[in-house]
Amino acid sequence: MHYFLHILLLIFWLADGYAQQKQYMPYSKKRLQQAIVQYQNIVLTDNWHTFPDTLLLRPGDTSPFVPLLQENLLLTGDLPLDSATDGAVYVHRITSAVQKFQYRHGLKPDGIIGSGTVVALNIPPQQRLQQLHINMLRFDSTLTHLRAPYAIINLPDYTMQVVDSGKTLLRMRVIVGKPSLKTYPIHSELNMVVLHPYWYVPTSIAVNEIVPILRRSPNYLYKKRMRLEQETSKGWVQVNPWRVNWRDVNRANFNYRIVQLNGTGNELGKVKFPFPNSLPQYLHDTPKKEFFKYPDRAFSHGCIRLEKPVELAEYLLKCGSGYTSGDIAKLWRQQKPNHYIRVKNPVPLHIIYLTSWVDEKMRVHFRNDVYGFDAVSGLTLQK
Repeated sequence: MHYFLHILLLIFWLADGYAQQKQYMPYSKKRLQQAIVQYQNIVLTDNWHTFPDTLLLRPGDTSPFVPLLQENLLLTGDLPLDSATDGAVYVHRITSAVQKFQYRHGLKPDGIIGSGTVVALNIPPQQRLQQLHINMLRFDSTLTHLRAPYAIINLPDYTMQVVDSGKTLLRMRVIVGKPSLKTYPIHSELNMVVLHPYWYVPTSIAVNEIVPILRRSPNYLYKKRMRLEQETSKGWVQVNPWRVNWRDVNRANFNYRIVQLNGTGNELGKVKFPFPNSLPQYLHDTPKKEFFKYPDRAFSHGCIRLEKPVELAEYLLKCGSGYTSGDIAKLWRQQKPNHYIRVKNPVPLHIIYLTSWVDEKMRVHFRNDVYGFDAVSGLTLQK
């Protein structure tokens, strides 16, 4: 019976999919509404299977769970109806469907059924349906009526896109704040590029992370190309870290600031992008490129690290301020420290929090609720 429902669902899905709005949008309220209908139908079939936490399936393996896996993938549309098989062998066609499922859930699309994939498979359709409803509430008037060009960062997906001329011109991975130091959604604009930036270490990092090191070794600042400054009636004055009794320094009496100079090892890399907001949040480069390889990238202290910051800077300088490639190359060669350049035509920036959405190819995506916002919204939805 559920196969018949699946066929009807596919017909409805394709018909509505082709009728979506003509304007290119990476996140669409209308497509999300269609996904809600799809998952309402999946719930009605009442035929979703779960699997043991210890299940491990590799291509070519034989398992009694393969037919059950196949039924789930038929319901979600990851496995076409004409690719279904009758056996218990984990064949290539099912592996390809699993890779689609993994991609939609932000998992490594290797086709191997392991712990991460099992966790995603074991989330019941009712919960996914609620997740879709929760994210529908996040489509405010700004997100529903985006006008290119704009930059958009989806925090649970750890990605940034720059949309212009009817397509995504620039796509990159990002690193966002850890759950204890969240990066918050905001609608703002990219109106500034800072080349070869200084890093003004936030007080919380200075007190909690650097001061304990200075108690053991004041030479740490020299090694990290940092300088210590003290606030006086005449402004900030550089002081010798060896002359400070760091054992007596705490958050209450910390009247210093630590500044890391531009260059090798600078935590902000080659460029940063401050933007108007009430929190100390900004976008920036990073010397620690190896962290972009991880699927879950909530590592920062609240700012957003970019995989392709130089490309973003060049886009903003060209499209927002009319710089030529030659002009930009000259700016990089000058290596002027902490060089602020205002973007004459700011590009809207939208930092959003969507744990489910439907892309332009009608694929329904789900991501982990990294900050627990879904849980809070779920309680509101139940009321």
